Amino acid sequence: MIGLGPAFWLFVLLAAPAAAAVLALLPDPRASQWAARTGSVVAFAAASVLLASGAGGTYGPYLGIDALSELFLVMVTAVYATSTWYSARYLAGVKRPFLTPQIYYALLGAFAFAMVAVLVVSDLGLMWIGIEATTVASALLVVLERKPTSVEAAWRYTLIASAGLTIALFALLLLYTDTGTLNAFQLAAHPPAVTLPVEMAVGLALVGYGTKVGLFPMHTWLPDAHSEAPSPVSAMFSGVLLPTALYAFLRVYNILPVPVPAPIADLLLAFGLATAIVAAFLLQHQRSFKRLLAYSSMEVMGLALVGISLGGIALYGALLLLLAHAFAKSSAFYCAGNVLQTTGTSHIDDVRDLRHRLPWTGTAWVLSGLAVTGAPPFGTFVGELLIVAGAIALGAYWVAAIVVIAILVAFLGVNGQIGRMVFGEESAPAPAVTAPNERGAGVAWLNVGVALVLGLASLPYLSETVRSAALILGGRLP
Repeated sequence: MIGLGPAFWLFVLLAAPAAAAVLALLPDPRASQWAARTGSVVAFAAASVLLASGAGGTYGPYLGIDALSELFLVMVTAVYATSTWYSARYLAGVKRPFLTPQIYYALLGAFAFAMVAVLVVSDLGLMWIGIEATTVASALLVVLERKPTSVEAAWRYTLIASAGLTIALFALLLLYTDTGTLNAFQLAAHPPAVTLPVEMAVGLALVGYGTKVGLFPMHTWLPDAHSEAPSPVSAMFSGVLLPTALYAFLRVYNILPVPVPAPIADLLLAFGLATAIVAAFLLQHQRSFKRLLAYSSMEVMGLALVGISLGGIALYGALLLLLAHAFAKSSAFYCAGNVLQTTGTSHIDDVRDLRHRLPWTGTAWVLSGLAVTGAPPFGTFVGELLIVAGAIALGAYWVAAIVVIAILVAFLGVNGQIGRMVFGEESAPAPAVTAPNERGAGVAWLNVGVALVLGLASLPYLSETVRSAALILGGRLP
């Protein structure tokens, strides 16, 4: 009898989204919907078992997990699961979809499988292939609603992301030439000498994978793709695709000895600060609430990179920020989907009085807006607080000041606009394009509730898991 050890659950974790993608092609749309939902729940269960068991190590020449990958696996599979459950309600409101429900769910499963594969392989080359695969699957999902702007966004996303990943491939070639291996676990256990090729490889990986993360100035695909994609796909884009691309970079970054050489740490800090501050100010001028949320995701990725560059307690804060943001931002996009399908527009100025028109969605949107911008007591607040504390502890007061400015500017921009849409009075009654339908609001409430729990009472086990993940990258316990 086969034991239910880590290898078994790794197999289940990989097989579940892959099987869901294949079974989604069944002729009956209801069958494909339930195949996708079942596969996503099974994948989340397998990731949770691995997290709870604390299993770690390598399994064969190409598979390997540790606390860092387990943390990201739970994040990815949880948002994937909620997206499949929300998708049924969203697809029902799409007129003339470009994709059938079967193709949609198949691509969604392939998208999730590619991200899971990135997180369970130990070979940096296979991670690169997985990140590239996410581009193929997700770009096709962007065009679901058959709009010219969606097609343009998909092409721009494909071209820019692929160009960035070409740079990341050069980084891996440099690394392999200098070290003779691309095994991330082996390189982390026995860091190579910090030679010029190794430093160049890390720098190029930052630019290459940073394009997929949405770092400034390689971010130009992000607001278009995230805003044009259907809302459940936008939730996966902003909530977990960006962190998964950042994870791929972290595995390259993790080969450096601690403390990290100053030029590399400074490069990360520069990209992180520039991304956070630019995104915070750009979101002030957005007219579309989906683009507003997209720039908010960009700002959070910048803050997370700042925490990683500082190390120590700030790195712990960065991981907590990524985890809480995944649930909060997916909740925000689910709410945005309800609003878009009820009002027929994503223009901020055309949406008002949601507290009466969509009371459950409107309330969840206010809470998720507060969560994504780091309001207490959400988990994002704790993460951002630790990043600022880490900067102050190192005497980098100017870094702390820039981070605080970015947080405050983004907070005012996001919540000011959501507040206008929820609480603002309409000058004249605006008829809904469709009858108000808040069936998807329950999923939004669930995810924003998780972000709240992470801040209110971080579970002792979860807290220990985040600490273990931070220690892998050289962070200190808070």
